[in-house]
Amino acid sequence: MMKKLSGVLAGVWLGLQLGVGYLAAPVLFQHLERMQAGALAGILFTATSYIGLFVWLLVYFTGRLEQKRNDTRRHTGKWILLLLALLAVNQFLIAPVIEAHKTGTANWLLMLLGGSFGRWHGVSTIIYMVCSVLGLGLVLRLVKMEWR
Repeated sequence: MMKKLSGVLAGVWLGLQLGVGYLAAPVLFQHLERMQAGALAGILFTATSYIGLFVWLLVYFTGRLEQKRNDTRRHTGKWILLLLALLAVNQFLIAPVIEAHKTGTANWLLMLLGGSFGRWHGVSTIIYMVCSVLGLGLVLRLVKMEWR
């Protein structure tokens, strides 16, 4: 039961991830003033990140329980941990740097590494894209119910 619920929740997150990043955000920037669109997109990206962290932690622990029950060696857990790490880096390290650029406030990582808004936004976009592709692969594996 938990395995199926995990698969469904992961699929919902994937739809949210793709919908926010590749549909909603571009539409917002097309139809609203840039600062307003950026603020709304930021809220959507934050919600998507937190939902992703919750869902993928649930999927990870559900997979670990299944693995212990079946006493088999599986590899999906490493990919889920990578996805979780990327989601966390984007939300807790990179997003605050982007926000600091927008508001003109200080940020420890920005002071340490420097870089323009465009550069940090580009890094965030690449991580978001990698999370989307990785999430797609993991959801396909979950739908097949293969925990390898």
